Amino acid sequence: MKKVLFLLISLISISVSAQKLEHGALIGGSIGFPMQDKGESVTPPSDNISYNHDLKGGGLLGYRFRFLPVSKSFFDVDVTMGFQGMSTYKYSPYYESDENGNFATGKDGRSFSEFIMPISLSASWNYKFTDKFHAGVGVAPTLYVQPQAVFDLAVLAKIGYRVSKYCELGLTYQYGCLDVMKHFNEGPALGRRGHFSDLMLSVYIPFVIK
Repeated sequence: MKKVLFLLISLISISVSAQKLEHGALIGGSIGFPMQDKGESVTPPSDNISYNHDLKGGGLLGYRFRFLPVSKSFFDVDVTMGFQGMSTYKYSPYYESDENGNFATGKDGRSFSEFIMPISLSASWNYKFTDKFHAGVGVAPTLYVQPQAVFDLAVLAKIGYRVSKYCELGLTYQYGCLDVMKHFNEGPALGRRGHFSDLMLSVYIPFVIK
């Protein structure tokens, strides 16, 4: 955590010395992918709990600060709040056997939905290949405030296209490095663990250009 904060402070300190600054609104939509880790194999009979997750489409609102040095590289610092739904199916892989000794799967299953709200502060280094097209990489420390307060550290890669002076389109892939889903358990259930990743399409609308 301290290393992450130090990296962000360093990026911001370097950026402050830039000759140009622009900032504006950031809105977007995303599709998520729960990267569920494979747990230990379950041998019947067992009542261990497992989960299947399906992330729904989501969106985000935020604000971007862009620091533009003289060179072709520049820094973005984004403060964002996201909102996304996730449906979960909770079940016992092997619950009981029938009269022939065969074990049933998915017995006693239950489906429920959850609302996920991440708040993120991301910093990225970007390089301009042309006047309109750029690509970059960065980090995004994230705090999930729903359904539980959980910290994650994500890495990201993105591309952007400047449509006009006051509009830019961006495509970002973000992968969470920490196992956050294990904190969303209802009790000490087994099997619910994994990482979050998402693909986001965003629109950046600069308000101030210097």
